[in-house]
Amino acid sequence: MTAPDPMLASALLVVLETDQKSATQEDREILQLAWDEIRDRLAAGAEVNGVLTDEYGSTGSLLARAIGWRRYDIAQLLLAHGAAPTDPLTGHTGAHDAAFGQPEMIRLLMEHGADATCFDRDDLPAALGTDRIPETLLPPDMPDRFFTAQRGIRNPQPCDNPFFIEQIKTFRSGYDGAMRTGRGPQNQRSMHPIFSFDRFGRTVTRLPDGRFVLIAGEHEDSYDSDFCIYNDVCVIGGDGNVDYFLYPVEDFPPTDFHSATLLDDHILIIGCLGYRTQRQDGVTPVLRLDLETWRVTPVATTGDNPGWIHRHRAELQGGQIIVSGGCIEPGFRANQDRFALTLKTMRWHRIS
Repeated sequence: MTAPDPMLASALLVVLETDQKSATQEDREILQLAWDEIRDRLAAGAEVNGVLTDEYGSTGSLLARAIGWRRYDIAQLLLAHGAAPTDPLTGHTGAHDAAFGQPEMIRLLMEHGADATCFDRDDLPAALGTDRIPETLLPPDMPDRFFTAQRGIRNPQPCDNPFFIEQIKTFRSGYDGAMRTGRGPQNQRSMHPIFSFDRFGRTVTRLPDGRFVLIAGEHEDSYDSDFCIYNDVCVIGGDGNVDYFLYPVEDFPPTDFHSATLLDDHILIIGCLGYRTQRQDGVTPVLRLDLETWRVTPVATTGDNPGWIHRHRAELQGGQIIVSGGCIEPGFRANQDRFALTLKTMRWHRIS
């Protein structure tokens, strides 16, 4: 497995594992030597990425180790010298896990291109900046229908429902959100599905201006009374601003486990799991989200498409979007091929 520069790693571990508060004179001398080694190695361009395996068999990058030890200064140093939240040599995402419960560290990682979807739900408010949304005071007499997940009647339909905005701020489940408003289980029977921002299969796209676009996703599964596959868009400014849009299902069907590819002035949404009644054998759903109007429109495609694909990867390469991996319905079949969607013609072809 690819590892960072061994001498740099050894010196950094010395710094991380030495308790400076109780350090002896000998310890301080060793720390100074370790810091000298770190500076020399970094100045010489030592490899900072890759993963280490400790004596217990657990693996982690130098960045993840620094974050785990809550050393913001060392994390900054490593990032400044080319370390990445998702390790480019191994794909290791442990830095995201190590930052659990450390808002400042999470924000530092986001500044350096961290993947928001790799953070724990409890860390998403810090990662995406929804913790800066002003707290919403909910009227005590707010009707139950204001708690229920909704579909839009216009494309798009701006929505400022105070309960929804508070859920977006915290990423809470419907149940937790309702409980915090004093609606106990006995009062929730007429409210399902309660609006939830705790979801699976949602995409998060970072725009060039720093905003994040969160598209749809599902809450739980059919066994849950709050199960819902959403067809909404949330635009988070990171400075306390949020725009939330609902859509008619005719224009924007319930969508989860899709991909979202950022193009010049729009996002192309490919694939979906959706409800069973939506799925069509041999059809690949493609939608266009306009980044100025926030209107969602279906896109007609031709050619040899992947079928009803979900949980896949989509990568922009030149004038094509390459789709690989994932599963195809019916039957949750593993996708073994790669497909290209040519953007100029909106035509699919199989490339392997």
